[in-house]
Amino acid sequence: MTQGKVVRVYGYYRDPGFLERVMGALRKLWVDVEWIQARRVNDDGLYEVLMELKETKNTYLAILNLSKMVDVDRVEILEDAKVISHSFDNTGNPSQSDSNDGRVIIIYVPVFSKVTGYSWGESYSKDIR
Repeated sequence: MTQGKVVRVYGYYRDPGFLERVMGALRKLWVDVEWIQARRVNDDGLYEVLMELKETKNTYLAILNLSKMVDVDRVEILEDAKVISHSFDNTGNPSQSDSNDGRVIIIYVPVFSKVTGYSWGESYSKDIR
């Protein structure tokens, strides 16, 4: 079980400042990020950013502010997420080590069944089961 909220942000990567603006919106309200990973979803420049946020009194407000940013399409909270980590060494083989020495990459995969999403401050919810 996670100690914070697992959040998925969909946004358009128009310039290298996209990730900086996402992190800046969180840090402005003193919300810490445990881990973050991003991937390209399609050729139109849509990216998915997954992260785990520490639970603070400002976390909900930071998520709402994030959903109102210009390049952000929507923000989703993965409500009941359990995070599974997979480690790989520098040759791509599975690794038993979770060290952070630069020779091992750790991929976090959330498993969830309920999503609460926000787009421009409007919320929606859906069960995935």
